[in-house]
Amino acid sequence: MVKDPLIGRLVDSRYEVVAQVARGGMATVYRAQDRRLDRDVALKLMHAHLADSPEFVARFRREARAAARLSNPGVVAVYDQGSLDGVAYLVMEYVEGPSLRDLIAVGPLSVGEALGLVAQVLRPLGAAHRAGLVHRDIKPENVLLPADGAVAKVADFGLARAVTEVAQTTTGNVLGTVAYLAPELITSGASTARADVFSVGVVLYELLTGTLPFHADSPIQVAFRNVHEDVPLPSTTVPQMPTDVDELVRTMTQRDPLQRPGDADAALTLLRHVAGELTDSDLAVRRGGGTGSERTQEVMAANARAARSAMAETPEPDQERDTPSAGMRTVSLPIGSIGPEPAGTGTRQLPRRSLLTGDRAQQTVPVPSQGPPQEAAGRRYGRRALLSGVGVLVLAAGGYAAWYRSAGPGRRITVPDIVGMTQQDARSAVEGQGLVWATPARAYSDTVAAGLVISSAPGAGERVTRDRAVTAVVSRGRQRVDVPDVVGMSEEEATAALEEAGLSVEVSRVLGGLLGTVRSVEPAAGTSVTVGSTVTVTVL
Repeated sequence: MVKDPLIGRLVDSRYEVVAQVARGGMATVYRAQDRRLDRDVALKLMHAHLADSPEFVARFRREARAAARLSNPGVVAVYDQGSLDGVAYLVMEYVEGPSLRDLIAVGPLSVGEALGLVAQVLRPLGAAHRAGLVHRDIKPENVLLPADGAVAKVADFGLARAVTEVAQTTTGNVLGTVAYLAPELITSGASTARADVFSVGVVLYELLTGTLPFHADSPIQVAFRNVHEDVPLPSTTVPQMPTDVDELVRTMTQRDPLQRPGDADAALTLLRHVAGELTDSDLAVRRGGGTGSERTQEVMAANARAARSAMAETPEPDQERDTPSAGMRTVSLPIGSIGPEPAGTGTRQLPRRSLLTGDRAQQTVPVPSQGPPQEAAGRRYGRRALLSGVGVLVLAAGGYAAWYRSAGPGRRITVPDIVGMTQQDARSAVEGQGLVWATPARAYSDTVAAGLVISSAPGAGERVTRDRAVTAVVSRGRQRVDVPDVVGMSEEEATAALEEAGLSVEVSRVLGGLLGTVRSVEPAAGTSVTVGSTVTVTVL
């Protein structure tokens, strides 16, 4: 096997490439060691044959900008960007752990596990939507589950676009993975938050059933089915699926975007309402029954705290209190009882309910023949007995809603005042209160020394649920800039160049300054000074 020539190479005199992690259609991801900060990072290197494509280079730059704008604990952070032998690269947070795709591959998930994971996707996606960004490429490969049990992280904002941008999808160049694309994105290229909601709905369907909703011989045929067919209900594959989970998937994957939740916040509110109405037995439903593979149990046990946090009703630090989702928390979703099905019919009537309007209708859903009523009842009794016997395991695997109805909401603690602390002291204070220290954001400050905390979200004194992530803003110190070389320019040109650099200008005239040409500048050109400093130009 030929060794990757990049392994062992030192990039930018700082990042030592250790191993290849993954290879995709446009880039290869490596694990690297940041020698300067002594930490593992992920180095994402665009494929060399794409380096001459302005579209792909722009995508790389968008990924860095989008991640920087969000600074959310549920988004994979981008630390640095640069060019290696003319090829663009990004340096990102290294997340050690499986993706949702890996988790789907090792075995089916329970209802509670699937809802907890999807809630973790919707929280950072909601932050993106509030910031005016749509992701456009939500799929299991782009959701990473840290091995330490921290909150799931959404990756690859390379296709992200501002909602206000024109983002048409051209024939033959469909962006994103077709199985997860909303119909309107396929037909017209329309990028809205509702398109992301559709993609998450397809991911939820796949987590519940272990399979994609549509299969065909080519991506074009899958796209055709996305546009012209409704996503099937999970209960067609998992007959025991709770009715309201069926309806949640239906609502998130409506072909008409106006029939879907308006954004990820609204979808998360609906998900929480559904979870709150489900029993422990409902949450434990899993295709094929049982408790899942050992690998699934290990990952979900590590992820349990993050899932419970995502299922909480408390908003994200940057979430506005008057978002559309806030007004939707009064939706009532009572579970209707379903009697035994007639023997051998192969169908049952499910109460169909719109989660957005509350309207009801009847829909016939095909299910496998259940046999005589007495036999079906015996199987149901046996399943209930089994679930009762492993109640503790059921609670760990999927009892998120029950946890919040009992101990969760009451376990609120006060965010400590960390303003002015060093990053290390601030982290100790936050974690000492039982809160989660998120990757800090950084900003320039004229008043707070470099390395000290400027602010936090949530702020000091706020009452939040335990395990809530706190994001600190750490000072970079006063912003600095190099003095531009303006010698030889006219007074007007020099003044404009210096003011554009954020500097104040003071003019000293020699011999009356009749020529109007800059003779010298103090401090000298190239000197690093703080933004707002005064520069003196001498004009002849």
